[in-house]
Amino acid sequence: MDARLPWAVRNNALWCDLVCRSHRIQTSFAPGLWVTAERPPQFYPDAVTLQAHVAEHHVLDAIKPGPGASVKDSFATLDLAPHGFEELLRARWIAHYPLPAQSTNTSWTVVRTQHEFEAWIEAAGLTNILGAELLRHAEVRFLVAHDRNGISAGAVANLTDRVVGVSNVFAKTIDIDEAWVGIPAAVGAVFPAARLVGYEQGVGLRAAIAAGFRDLGPLRVWLAP
Repeated sequence: MDARLPWAVRNNALWCDLVCRSHRIQTSFAPGLWVTAERPPQFYPDAVTLQAHVAEHHVLDAIKPGPGASVKDSFATLDLAPHGFEELLRARWIAHYPLPAQSTNTSWTVVRTQHEFEAWIEAAGLTNILGAELLRHAEVRFLVAHDRNGISAGAVANLTDRVVGVSNVFAKTIDIDEAWVGIPAAVGAVFPAARLVGYEQGVGLRAAIAAGFRDLGPLRVWLAP
């Protein structure tokens, strides 16, 4: 196992925790597991495994059962199909160590005001999911790029322990490849010498790898229909 993987997993669990608590949802950490007491916001899981070997019954006993329950299987080691869950997605954890920035035509800044935040949320398609309260956290930065048509790309960076998580990356009027190329420098400007982590799938994963990120291993998300 890559030594960076547990840091990436913990960073993501802490980001999920922060988002859920911003919705006044009770959360907790148990041995090998992060869980919510009720259904989280859209796109966020009811549980995140923090270790590779967590028993299925331990996970299922910790979450609220029923349709819509979801589990982020951080090490792709669970089999929840016999318990009525379906595999929602597969993705890969990624990491990027500080390197000389690649050339890019995109200039990134940090979202500072409520008006800027509302524009970012609309562009990202995350209305009612990420709240303005998150702007007040010193360890969180909403990053945005603009062109003459408005917001061209965006991302979230959250600092925990030794790493900065990169999530919610989107591109509006530029290629996703161009967005990912600029992210290491954009994050480094607010969290210097940061070791970047996150997870992606599909075109986002391909663009991240092309931008210098490395594959750390698989994850899955399970969903109860």
